[in-house]
Order: sequence, then C-alpha cells, then structure tokens
Amino acid sequence: MKFSAAFLPTLLGLAFAILPGKAQDLGATVSQPGVFSYRAPKGWAVKDSPLSKYKVSFDTPKNNFAANINLVVESYPKPLADYVAANKSSIKSVPFLQNVLIIDEKPFVTAGGLHGTRLVITDTVGKANLEQTFYFFAGDSDAKYVVTGSCLVDDARQYAPIFDASMKTFSTQSSVGASSTTPGPD
Repeated sequence: MKFSAAFLPTLLGLAFAILPGKAQDLGATVSQPGVFSYRAPKGWAVKDSPLSKYKVSFDTPKNNFAANINLVVESYPKPLADYVAANKSSIKSVPFLQNVLIIDEKPFVTAGGLHGTRLVITDTVGKANLEQTFYFFAGDSDAKYVVTGSCLVDDARQYAPIFDASMKTFSTQSSVGASSTTPGPD
C-alpha cells in the first residue's frame, strides 16, 4: 500500500515548535461533523492548512518547527490491523522520510472506548529530526483514520503525553455537517 496523495503532503508539510504543557490541558474542539472530533492541546492554534482537508492543531513555532496534530481519513476495505501493517511497510519507502525507525507500537483506547493502534517513529525530513506518533482508528464502513502528532525528537518526552491526552478525546461521528472549531472550557 502506498500513502494516498492527501496523506503524503500532510505528513511532509506538517512535520513543524515546542512549548511545555500539561497533558491534561485541553482547549478547542476540532471537528468535522459526521467524521471526527478531538480536543486540541490548550493554547494551540487550530486552523486550515493548504496541505490538509481538515483543520490542523499547531503549537507556537520554535526552532523553525511547530509541533502539530493533523488528520487523514482514507477508505481501506480490510481490518484496521491490516491498514496499520500496510502503513508501517509503506512508511519506510517514503522518499522524503529518511532514517525511519519504528520505536513503539501498542494498542490505544480513547476515553470513549474507541480502540486503535499507537505507532511511534523517528525520522528525518529535510534537516529536522522528528518523532511522529500515529494514532490509527477504524470508522464506519471502510473509513480508516490516521491522526499524526509531530514534534522535534528532542522534545518528544514533552509532547508524548500532550498528544496522548488529546487523542484520548478522539471520536468518530455518524452525523453529517461542516467543519468547525469550538472553544474548550478555560
């Protein structure tokens, strides 16, 4: 399997910042009604990106990189485990990802009980050494969700609990509507 045309530019373009935060600090709800929702880390900007169909959450840029959370939805007719395996295989052959190393893979369960897989890799994009955490989930029909949290490798310990806390709030949805962002509680 190869990444879709939508996924590769998102991974490349959004692979950019680093501010401390507490894992429990969550802010705006990022959603595409009928598709998904999750709570972004508190203080992060949630905005459109030309590289993503859906809104992206960005931390404040630092060292020419903004840690971010982005999402891709693809149709894949096989079970989630097959989708994860295909992506693991494909990720190593993406030309702009150098020095790819899979460092962790384990089950991940959201607060709402949605079961998925959490895959952590390190790689180099250009001159940036990144750690990327992929959260894979299955939705209705053949829908597969890949939510990616990207940060610089040196900041991975700081961001890992932030990405996990945000993804604990992830849910797929069945109603149809337009993209939105709503403020979270202060």
